Amino acid sequence: MKQIKFLYFALFTTFSVTSQNITNNIDGLFSEWKNSNGPGGVVLVTQNNKTVFEKAYGLENISYKIPTSSETIFNIGSMSKQFTAMGIVLLQMEGKLSIDDDIKKYLPELNDFGKPITIRHLLHHTSGFRSSPELFGLAGWRDGDAISNEDVYRYLAKQTSLNFEPGSEYMYSNSGYVLLAKIIENVSKQNFKSWMKEKIFQPLQMNSTFIEENSSNVVSKVATSYSEIEPSVFNYVENNDLTYGASNVYSTSNDVLKWMKNFNEAPTKWQSSFEMLKTLDVLNSGQKNNYGFGVFVDDFFGNHRIQHTGAIAGFRSIMYSYPDENLEIIILSNFTFNQLSKIADQISQFFLQNKSKAETHQEEIKPILLNDEILKKYEGMYWSDKSNYSRKIYIENNTLWYLRTNNKKSPLLPITPTDFQMGGINEKLIISFDIKTNTMKLISADNSIEILEKYEDKKLSTQDLINYTGMFYSSELETFYTISLKDDKLIGYHSRFGEFDIQILKQDVLNWSGMAVSKYKRNKKGNIIGFSITMNRIRNLWFEKK
Repeated sequence: MKQIKFLYFALFTTFSVTSQNITNNIDGLFSEWKNSNGPGGVVLVTQNNKTVFEKAYGLENISYKIPTSSETIFNIGSMSKQFTAMGIVLLQMEGKLSIDDDIKKYLPELNDFGKPITIRHLLHHTSGFRSSPELFGLAGWRDGDAISNEDVYRYLAKQTSLNFEPGSEYMYSNSGYVLLAKIIENVSKQNFKSWMKEKIFQPLQMNSTFIEENSSNVVSKVATSYSEIEPSVFNYVENNDLTYGASNVYSTSNDVLKWMKNFNEAPTKWQSSFEMLKTLDVLNSGQKNNYGFGVFVDDFFGNHRIQHTGAIAGFRSIMYSYPDENLEIIILSNFTFNQLSKIADQISQFFLQNKSKAETHQEEIKPILLNDEILKKYEGMYWSDKSNYSRKIYIENNTLWYLRTNNKKSPLLPITPTDFQMGGINEKLIISFDIKTNTMKLISADNSIEILEKYEDKKLSTQDLINYTGMFYSSELETFYTISLKDDKLIGYHSRFGEFDIQILKQDVLNWSGMAVSKYKRNKKGNIIGFSITMNRIRNLWFEKK
């Protein structure tokens, strides 16, 4: 085997734009919004308490030809979470709760999961609760079905297991912030909408900001949301997500700015509460989690940043605050434009210096020689039960290869008899085999580990497929799925959205056309008793065979 050298390096980028060109450069990023007959949005950039760029694009309502303005009100989607988090912070500061309280103290209807879930877990998205949009989709709710907080709470109260042990992982979950809103209501003895207005929006003079869970209410200056179905052709998108706590705050760019400035220069009575929103805690493993209380706290090329995005119906929103640079970037839109993060990054580059450590170094990998007899022990199919994917390991031309499901492959270069460096990628990844346990570990540069287990890739018989059929029921979602065999192909069915194809990933693991993965469970006699469903933000939700 030829000796191969790998270079690991950090790219250094310099940002610089003269002030006279900033306006043109920012405006040039929004060429797609310069349609006088379509929706658009508002862009606001300030630095050192001065407006650097402010412009409104397009129409807030197409039918009535109402142009967007700085006073236009947008639904800011998940950017709403930081206001809910502030509500919790204020209640703690008043001594009415502690973020380390068990949530069952305030929500006794929820099940006991063996280990306490705290308010802090909900704030950081580390509770393990399954996320509500995915729950409703799996339960058969269609796009357009109205969903309320009561609907979410009803499902969560039936939940008997978690995605993971509280505090062990970060997984973004709208459910947690719906529960936080209910805690605020139970503790304050007030309606969430009015309490938030009284305690947060009015004191901060956010006079155009409100919570609205009824999309049929007509409110002046509120933008209508749209989806672009083809170039310059837009459809109205109704917001049927009526939940609050996780979303459905409406605001203007100037009100969002009033809020954001507090991350840099809050009045004395608000300083400690805004500082608390930036609280970061590590996971149980000690691994970093950069989601604070309702906001992400990270950096952009070494520049400290507080940020969040939002998306609901046709609305899209983003806020970047760079407290050290006294820089705020706000983009609010009323159509399904999904490039806001990219554009906000580009705007950031007009103002910021690259403060990241520009270290360039090289690491030379000298593979050892291993004969095919040793390499052959590692050949086979490996399955990640956590992430639901398989990888094939095989020998070709005296080299061990790592084959992905998209047929892309990488060479594995031996550095010990059991450990291999993956080649052909722009990161350091070690593959470690253990023939005693028939596993391989993927060890990343940050020492995170994913374990894949070796399995026999055998062709299933018609009888095997028949065994997968039947009617399956989830008591948590109160819904049925029927699996049948047609022309030697498995077909799934739900009464709300009809049939879908099912593919075999491996024995007892099936793919529901990319929507979800079902993992069958057998009793001691080998008979199938049900399956668990795993999808985006849901893990191992049980369906019993009837």
